[in-house]
Amino acid sequence: MKKLCLILLVVVSTLFFCSINAFGYKKIKCFMPQTPEIDLQGVKRIAVLDFRGNDELSRQAGKFLADRMIEYFLMENRGISDIKGFFSKKEGVTLIKGVGTKVFEVVERSRLNTVLAEQSIGEAGLVSDAEAAKIGELLGVEVILSGDVSDNREDASSREIHKTYKDNQEVSYAVNCITRKVKVAANVRIVNAKTGQILATRQVPYELTDKWCEDRSEKLRDGGEMAGVCASSVAWDLVNLINPWYALAEFELDKVKADQFKEEADNAAEAAEKYELDKAYAVYRKLYDADSYNPQFLYNMGVLYEVTGDFNKAKEMYEGAASLKDDNKYKEATKRINRRVVLVPFYANIGMAIVPYDFESAASNASLTAQKIQVKGKSQDRIEIMAEPNPGAAVVAKVPGEIQLEVISTEGEWYQVKLLGGKQGYIHKSNTKQ
Repeated sequence: MKKLCLILLVVVSTLFFCSINAFGYKKIKCFMPQTPEIDLQGVKRIAVLDFRGNDELSRQAGKFLADRMIEYFLMENRGISDIKGFFSKKEGVTLIKGVGTKVFEVVERSRLNTVLAEQSIGEAGLVSDAEAAKIGELLGVEVILSGDVSDNREDASSREIHKTYKDNQEVSYAVNCITRKVKVAANVRIVNAKTGQILATRQVPYELTDKWCEDRSEKLRDGGEMAGVCASSVAWDLVNLINPWYALAEFELDKVKADQFKEEADNAAEAAEKYELDKAYAVYRKLYDADSYNPQFLYNMGVLYEVTGDFNKAKEMYEGAASLKDDNKYKEATKRINRRVVLVPFYANIGMAIVPYDFESAASNASLTAQKIQVKGKSQDRIEIMAEPNPGAAVVAKVPGEIQLEVISTEGEWYQVKLLGGKQGYIHKSNTKQ
């Protein structure tokens, strides 16, 4: 029993320390918009036809696939979901304003089917150039997505040798097993509905495998359910070809090690992790003003700019950090932001605009409503303001009682406050009243 407890203790300890390493330093986790592979500049209205199939299962998959694609096209924030941790989850967010994932108007299915029937276009699926032009004219559609799909399912039987322990001895035995494979593959054509020109073609497959053996309690997964999952994944990838989506991104901040800045930088990183970005920016900006050649401050400010959509300023910060220190993190950030910049013209082409967050304006507005404290005493009194949050520190100013001071931060029993002339200092809470 003691040996078992010791083993469990070692395992738990290992998992704990591994998890610490996995977590790393403070991170901002948020969803970032992704650029589609194909930019349909100026296109506003599209239609999705049922995908053609050669058998009943494939035809059912073709209808399901088209329905799922339309569902995805109409989602406002496609891809944003809860962020799951080891022991908890929190609501997923994007910090970029002004854009979304619903960028096309999609023709309603019943209206589309009515037109197809009226024009005797026949089985939905691949359409000729003339048919595409006719659909475009009648429905005001600029682009049509059509194609074919296959739904293949296969079960394979086998006999395997499994092992177990009985009376402290290893025992082998034979069991019957079934391996089920389901694959849905679609070929899509993206067609200009006015000219019939094929703008692009792609093949997108997705496959799932499940296995059951007679000595297992779990049942073999239903083939129809597996096909639905495959078709949904194919639909997602097909929509991604021309439509933006959101993907979860993690931005690990750079840990500041310099003793004189470490505490404030850690507080800023903790605030950023909680999405208190104004607070984090104010601290990083202050530290940057104190040491503008510190690449860690530049990098962390770059992260704040990137997650809020100011890609040009983020690029400037990342390049500045990379010029000061040869660090792979800074190089990778520069490459990443160069890929991110293309989002701006993409959204501009479809009538949307990324609105970068203005930290400087936010800081200016915040100062109007910032927390203020009133100094105790009378106007003829003079209360000492210290350089550090301790009574033995140097005195930086003596202020009269009754005046109000703007609070920058709180450290234990001390307020860090703004003083005239751009100075800062610390006043003990006992010398103030709210």
